[in-house]
Amino acid sequence: MAAEKSFGRIALITGAARGIGAATALALARRGIAPVLAVRDPAAAQAAADAVRALGAPCRVVPCDVADYASVRAAVAQTLAECGRLDAIVNNAGTIDPIGHLGDTDPAQWARAIAVNLTGAYHVVHAALPALLEHRGAVVNVSTGAAHAPREGWTAYCSAKAGLAMLTQCIAHEYAQRGLSVYGLQPGMVDTGMQTRIRASGMNPISQIPRADLAPVEVSAGVIAWLISECPQDLIGQDLTVRDEQLMGRVGG
Repeated sequence: MAAEKSFGRIALITGAARGIGAATALALARRGIAPVLAVRDPAAAQAAADAVRALGAPCRVVPCDVADYASVRAAVAQTLAECGRLDAIVNNAGTIDPIGHLGDTDPAQWARAIAVNLTGAYHVVHAALPALLEHRGAVVNVSTGAAHAPREGWTAYCSAKAGLAMLTQCIAHEYAQRGLSVYGLQPGMVDTGMQTRIRASGMNPISQIPRADLAPVEVSAGVIAWLISECPQDLIGQDLTVRDEQLMGRVGG
């Protein structure tokens, strides 16, 4: 426990084995915030954890299925027991599946997408809320432009992320005055495994975007780490985007 306490603030990141989640863990570590990687398969996050530790930062890996509230509660409890505190949450876990027209999708898979992309974020914030309020903490919900515009074949993803954008506003409405800073962030088109799945589907124009045109994960990870580190009060409750030049200027500055 001593190592984590000496490093300062603690941030729990869901879906942190790879992609934006793993990059965010590194970006947070560089800002003096120790990451906890919350993943369904802890073995899959070993490389990400090793990369954080190579920077000289402590890093824990905890098992967590965001769709299962008991699993989330256990992950938060383990984090508090091993680290002594919890200051921030990054709700990054997500799934694009099922991809297909509504009538062609499987209802169970559709419901699972809502459970992961929307209910999962609620689970994590709900379980961590007492600790977050104690330390005037921060929450970043990883959003998407698809929360605000329909995309062919993505009924579950668009619907869940639209709900997540409203959840961000609701959390801010209820808890900002108690010291909780909450933000949504739209990373844009990022080179992740999700984009690989999208390209393979051939569904809607986004699947035709060449991999070479996708943004590196470090861009959005850097913004997430900045939000958690700085907690800008004027941006609380907003669904931000990396396409906002003014925002990126502040992050870069």
